[in-house]
Amino acid sequence: MKNLAPLINAALSKELHALIYLLGYCSQQGSFKVYAVGGFVRDLFLGRENRDMDLVVEGSAVDFAKSLLKVMPGTLRCYERFGTATLVLSKGIVFDMVTARKEFYAAPGALPAVEQSTLKNDLFRRDFTINTMACALNTGDFGRFYDYFGGREDLEKGIIRVLYKLSFVDDPLRIIRAIRFEQRFDFVIEEDSLALLTKAINNRLLEKVSKERLYNEVRLIFREPRPSKILARLDELNLFKEIFPRSVFSQEIKSRLQRLEQVLTEISPKEHGKTWNYLVLFLSALFFDLAEHDIKFLCHLMRLKRKERLDVLSIRENIPFILLQLQAHPISSSRLYFLLEDLPDEGLVLAVALASQPHIRGHILFYRDHLMEKKPSITGKDLLEAGIKPGPVFNKVLIKLHEAVLEGKVSGKEEELGFVKLLIKEQCAEE
Repeated sequence: MKNLAPLINAALSKELHALIYLLGYCSQQGSFKVYAVGGFVRDLFLGRENRDMDLVVEGSAVDFAKSLLKVMPGTLRCYERFGTATLVLSKGIVFDMVTARKEFYAAPGALPAVEQSTLKNDLFRRDFTINTMACALNTGDFGRFYDYFGGREDLEKGIIRVLYKLSFVDDPLRIIRAIRFEQRFDFVIEEDSLALLTKAINNRLLEKVSKERLYNEVRLIFREPRPSKILARLDELNLFKEIFPRSVFSQEIKSRLQRLEQVLTEISPKEHGKTWNYLVLFLSALFFDLAEHDIKFLCHLMRLKRKERLDVLSIRENIPFILLQLQAHPISSSRLYFLLEDLPDEGLVLAVALASQPHIRGHILFYRDHLMEKKPSITGKDLLEAGIKPGPVFNKVLIKLHEAVLEGKVSGKEEELGFVKLLIKEQCAEE
C-alpha cells in the first residue's frame, strides 16, 4: 500500500477525519511538510482510532503549531528549546508535534541531545519498527505511506523489533515499553530484540534512569486494558522485583488483578460523571497484602502524589473491615451509606472485585448506583433560614435527616423540613 488515504477515510470518525484534512491544508499553506507517525499509523492498520497523534514537521514544529491554533481552538504548549509543541483540542484529540530531528545519547539512560534533520532520521530514533511508519498530510501528497524500516511487515507478523543494537542502552525505558506493546497487542518480542532486552535487564540498565522517568513509564502500565499480563511478563523477565521492591507477584495477586480487570469491563465511572485513577486502583490491588510501612515506601519510591498515596492507604486499611461488615444480610440503607461514604471510588471498585459472596457485591453496587448521591434536599443553610438556630443538636438532626432520606421515610424539601422540626421538638422535650 503506497497511499493510506482510503484507510484514513474508512477508519476515522468524521470529526478526526475533518481535522486531519484541515491540518494538511494548513501545512501546505504554510510551506511545512507534516507527517503523521508512530502509533497513529500503526493503529490505522490495526483498525483502531488513535486520537493522540504524533506529528513530525520538516520546518519548525513550534511555528506550525502556532499557525494551527488560529483555526483549531485549543490549548497550546510550546517548548522552543526542544522544537516541540502540543495542541490539545476537545474530546481527547491531541496533536504532539516535533521538528524532524536526530538524537545523540551521551550516556545510557541520559536525555538525548537533538539537532534538526529529515523524516527518515527522525523515524530511526524511534523505539520499535511498528512505530516507524509515517503518512504525509500535506494536501498535495496526502496519504503517502513511508515505511523505511519494515514496520508494516513486523506489524503483520506480530513482532516487536528494535531498530539497532544499542536501542535499550540508549533508552532503557524501552525495556518496559517493549513489554507493554507485546502484551497489549498479543505480539512477541523478536528473538534478537529479546536477547538485547534480556542483556539490558541483566546489566541493570534501568538503574541508570531517574526514578521520575522510570515511574512515569511504569504508570502507563496501569492505563493498559490488561495490566496483569504486563506485570506477569515483567515477573517472567525478573523485572517485577526491581520495579516493585518488597512485593512479590504471586498467583494470588495475579488472580486479584484479573478479577479487577473483569469488574472494569462490567461497570463504568461515566455513569456518575467521574473518572477513576487507574494507578490508585491497581496499586491498591497490587499492594493489598503489604504492611503499611512497605506501602508507604513504595508510594514514595513511585513518586505518588499526596492524594494518590492517601487513597491507596485508605483503601488498604478500610476494605477488610468493610467486607466483614457487609456479610450482614440484610443491611439498612443508612448503615450501608455511612459504612462506604468515605471510601474512594476506586476502593468501591476493588471491593466489588474482592467480594467473596454475591450479596456483598450486591450491597456495594446498590450503594454506588442508588445511595451514593442520595442526600437531603435541604441544607444547614435552609435550617437557619427556617429559624432553627445552631446548637448541640444541629449536626445530630442533619445526620438523622440524612438517615431518614436514605431509608425513604421522607422525600422532598417540605417533608424534610417538617421532619427536622419534629426532631427539634423531641430534642427540646427531652432536655
